[in-house]
This record gives sequence, structure tokens and C-alpha cells, in this order.
Amino acid sequence: MQIKDMFLKDIDRDLDGVIKVGEKDENKLYQELDEYVVTEELSRHFRTFFLLMQKQLEHQLLKWEYGFQAFLVAVNRIF
Repeated sequence: MQIKDMFLKDIDRDLDGVIKVGEKDENKLYQELDEYVVTEELSRHFRTFFLLMQKQLEHQLLKWEYGFQAFLVAVNRIF
């Protein structure tokens, strides 16, 4: 048995170092996403990003709710 026989995927296959924006080859895109590895550091960055995004969306939602309620009060006073 050889070491390469221990892997599920062919280790002699072509690997692109970079996938370009607008890549049209679906096989290349699939391979890139299929083999993507999220490191602990990257996971922390993702977590930070999504927590900040969640706070921002909640803040926007609260502003919208307050603005909508204020709009309803103003309409009720007019009519």
C-alpha cells in the first residue's frame, strides 16, 4: 500500500492556487468549496463578523419599528 492510497481523493490532481472572481467553471468552484477548510482563526473572524452583523440588523429593526410606531401615532392624530 502506498500513502496516496490512503486518501479519498486523488492527490495527483491539479489544484488551482486561486479561484478568480467570476470563475465560470463549475467544477473548479465546486472543488474549491468542497475542499475549503475553516481554521480556528478564520472561525473567530466569521463569528465576530456575524455577531456585528446581527447587532447592526437588530439596531436597524428597532429603528424601523420605532419609526413605524411614530408614523402610526402621527397618522392617528391627523385622522
